[in-house]
Amino acid sequence: MRKSVIALSITAALLTGCGSDKAPAPKPNTVPTSQDVAYSISQSLTLNGQLEGADAEGSVSFSLVDPAEVTLGTLTITNAATGAFTYVTEAESGTEVVRFKVSDGKAESISTLTIKIDGFDPLYAEQWHLKNTGQNAFAKMRGKAGEDMNVAGAVAQGAMGQGITVAVVDDGLEISHPDLRANVVAGGSHNLITGTIDPTPFDDESAHGTAVGGIIAAEGWNGIGGRGVAPKAKLIGFNYLDDDPTGEVKSVQTFENFALSHGASAYSDSARVFNQSYGYSVPFPHGFDEDENDLYQEVTTESADGKGSIFVKSAGNGYNYFRSMGYYWMPIDYFDARKAGIAANNGLPFHNSNMSTDNGNVYNLVVSAINADGVRSSYSSVGANIFVTAPGGEYGEDHPAIVTTDRAGCDKGWAVTEDRPSTPFHGGLHPMNLECDYTSVMNGTSSAAPNTSGSIAAILSANPNLSWRDVRHILASTATQVNADVAPIAVAVGEGEDAPQYDAIPSWTTNAAGYHFHTEYGFGRIDLGAAVKMAKDYKANLGEYQVTEWLGSDELDKAIPDAEVAGVTDAISVEEDLVIEAVQIELTADHLRLPDVAVELISPAGTRSVLMTPYNGMVYQGVMDPTDPTDLVTGYDATPMLSNAFYGESSKGEWTLKVIDVNSGEYSFKIYKVADVEIPNEANGKLKGWSIRFHGHKA
Repeated sequence: MRKSVIALSITAALLTGCGSDKAPAPKPNTVPTSQDVAYSISQSLTLNGQLEGADAEGSVSFSLVDPAEVTLGTLTITNAATGAFTYVTEAESGTEVVRFKVSDGKAESISTLTIKIDGFDPLYAEQWHLKNTGQNAFAKMRGKAGEDMNVAGAVAQGAMGQGITVAVVDDGLEISHPDLRANVVAGGSHNLITGTIDPTPFDDESAHGTAVGGIIAAEGWNGIGGRGVAPKAKLIGFNYLDDDPTGEVKSVQTFENFALSHGASAYSDSARVFNQSYGYSVPFPHGFDEDENDLYQEVTTESADGKGSIFVKSAGNGYNYFRSMGYYWMPIDYFDARKAGIAANNGLPFHNSNMSTDNGNVYNLVVSAINADGVRSSYSSVGANIFVTAPGGEYGEDHPAIVTTDRAGCDKGWAVTEDRPSTPFHGGLHPMNLECDYTSVMNGTSSAAPNTSGSIAAILSANPNLSWRDVRHILASTATQVNADVAPIAVAVGEGEDAPQYDAIPSWTTNAAGYHFHTEYGFGRIDLGAAVKMAKDYKANLGEYQVTEWLGSDELDKAIPDAEVAGVTDAISVEEDLVIEAVQIELTADHLRLPDVAVELISPAGTRSVLMTPYNGMVYQGVMDPTDPTDLVTGYDATPMLSNAFYGESSKGEWTLKVIDVNSGEYSFKIYKVADVEIPNEANGKLKGWSIRFHGHKA
């Protein structure tokens, strides 16, 4: 063996000297190098990191020695050639120690990646609206995992509301709250009663606006409470719904204060988003407050150097009943249906959101509420004017509500000492709420609105140059079609087993422009991750905003037949070709029993939108004084209604209004603890006139 080696060595040496046509001896392989790396990261934030390693010969490949060593979050090597990686965790604290290797295909080097998790919000784990893992949020029942707004998708892209101010127009805002004060604009709020910069409510029980503010922008990663949808946004507060305890200010809700708090003054014009978790319901038709409407239009279209501001409006909580003029108005079968476990009022909303004309104002982005199971919250008002839906939850006892800020201390707000033991989270005994600074029962479209306002703040932080119309376009384009298989709600027209059915709430509709729409959900639930992604790379050009003149006739005299599914129709031919962003009508029709009446609009493309559902709460005719002209309600009188269902379609062509009377039998309603009231079916109605106008841009 030794001779063979010597002989081969001599041969190799002779061959080497034979000339330059022979290859040089191969160089020895250099072992790649690596080194330990360490990072810190906070709960639910995305870490973009870099593993360290190299090789003298050039290219290497990075990989984990054992992926099972990652136990607290998700680690993804996004570029195996460079060692770039991402890491995200929902853990509150801890340390990941993970081995990684650098290989050149022949040899490898192993080092350690250490990630320290530091910075969290202890109540975040119960905030299903931000990330639904099937938690119960201190209620008896759990939600359904995945049914949330994908806020994590926005946080991963760094869009958390930074640079955007949101106005909380409510009963006030506790600006000193430990989880809000860091995000409150110093000196930026206004008390509409005292004129000071502190809008904290006078009544210690008033916590509504503080809960709203927490949903929008509770501080994130500060080790206390939860966090807001836009945890880096700024807040200003106005006590527009507050009362003066001295009695000197009789009504805070004057037009002057409306202007001060809604962007038409230096006190509020820094806000790009206005949250209005308030509204009203009345049992009779009415028109716009023109002064308020003009202000909404001006601030929406002209503020922020022409980019405009966004007014977010809660749809109402009157699906089952509503309060007005000091009474509860409700369907006659409300209590009996509950006992029987069936839907009252033929399954239809008693308060259609279009009954409140401030919700029929195009410049209010109206929001319905969805619960932790991904379906309409039981109380949420609905209508053709809904733009999107957002989490509102249920009541927080049996099913999850929203976990958010309460008035600080166990003697103020909702989570007070006296609350023991009605809710496990309230009363100062729960280890996560010993100071009673938080609540687990915030709900309603009052919660859906700030979830939307926080989302819009995040979208604008991703791209502050977006206009108010761009934001709406992004929401409509990216919303999630929730409860996709929901069945239509139909009612019999007339009596008898063979009575035809009328789809008063259709199933999901896809309009001619490809947008999905539903009366309960608008374009769907906000998908904030998708919305931020679209905002960052926004390319749509909506052109100049245009509003047409009202087109129509007020000289019709068409009978509305009693209990006939065909109803009465009238058509208007429109020559102007706009890409629709919203459609409004004004309706004039005589009818002495308005809950019988459904109103729908059909576009030239055939898209059908029910603007007013039947069996609604327009029941004042049952208690009016017909001999008093100021109390007489003859029907609809230039009553405005709004639909978003035609978004993206063309305005050009024939638009058809259809009015259907669905009931020829008896009808009664209930004024709670006062009377059951019958409204007689005295006569057929008449369609006397209607007009239509379009908001949009040139095709």
